[in-house]
Amino acid sequence: MLNIVDISNWQGNAGFNPNAVSTDGYIVKVTEGTGYTDPYYKTFADKTLASGRVLGLYHFATGYNWQAEADYFLSRASAYIGKAVLILDFEGGAVTAGGVNFATKWLDYVKSKTGVTPMFYTYLNVENSLNWSDLAKRYPLWLAQYNNYNAVYGFQPRELYGSLKYWSKMTCFQYTSSGRLSGYSGNLDLNAFYGAKNDWQALVGKNEEDEEVAWHPEVKYNVLGMFKVNRQGGAKLYTSPDLTNITQENGQDAIRKYGDFVVWEAKGGAVRAGTQTQWFSQADGLTKINPLAFNDKARAICKITTDDAYTQNEATAGAGGITHLPKGSTWQVFGRVDKYLVVGGEKDGKYINADKAVIVL
Repeated sequence: MLNIVDISNWQGNAGFNPNAVSTDGYIVKVTEGTGYTDPYYKTFADKTLASGRVLGLYHFATGYNWQAEADYFLSRASAYIGKAVLILDFEGGAVTAGGVNFATKWLDYVKSKTGVTPMFYTYLNVENSLNWSDLAKRYPLWLAQYNNYNAVYGFQPRELYGSLKYWSKMTCFQYTSSGRLSGYSGNLDLNAFYGAKNDWQALVGKNEEDEEVAWHPEVKYNVLGMFKVNRQGGAKLYTSPDLTNITQENGQDAIRKYGDFVVWEAKGGAVRAGTQTQWFSQADGLTKINPLAFNDKARAICKITTDDAYTQNEATAGAGGITHLPKGSTWQVFGRVDKYLVVGGEKDGKYINADKAVIVL
């Protein structure tokens, strides 16, 4: 078990020094909503990592725009991806405003953008009162539940008062907000992480081989591919595929912190993800190429994206439909004729219009 303290500007404003307190790690507030960045997060995070302790970073949700809030968090936390557990703090007004949908969308989006599985923080009454049956299967739980507000001196983990309804277990437990530890005179949130340091690091994730296997971007049949930035601190843009000169934006080196980018051209170890002066080094991320974009006899996998997708035996517009392919279903592709994908034989229909599907890389 690890003894963890979570900290924010509340402690920073009171002069908190992470190095003065004996703990196995810190969970640090980074952002709130779409307009507040904790002024102490970088100092706290850097000191935590420099001391060899485990690090978590959290976003305090407001519950109104899940994607805007996730992007705002990632824009600040991107330098620590692969170094810290990423966490959604979901409590108070966010629960009423956003509900299960907000939390699920936020967590899924952050996972898709970073390749790591975030942790979900909430209170016991929230865990008990809303339907978390899907989310509970996919994201670890950091639960908060206090018996009282009496001072707790030193780390004294206890049993949960009450029971979980949707999660089978807590990964982390915030058991008091009135903790007292040597090295700081104020109250602290004390937490028990039910695992060892290597278990925490497993949640940090960022095994590149696993990430590449798990990443399956979707593109149109004639798009060359996708590039995913996964380098700590972001990936630089270059003016040409020889990667000699860095592209400038507003007098500074152009850097993309995270995200997926359409590949329009590939040369050597570089891919172009925009204009002729926007080239990435493939060493700074993951690249997946669509073989159908340059070889009409290549094999691939397609996913149906519309409700009116039917096979046909002629690679022309207006040909009669033969077999309905359900939206969301995937099919082996054996080549293409212009924008018609070869998915079967004449009995069941040979072609599907590529406008009704995407290629899964």
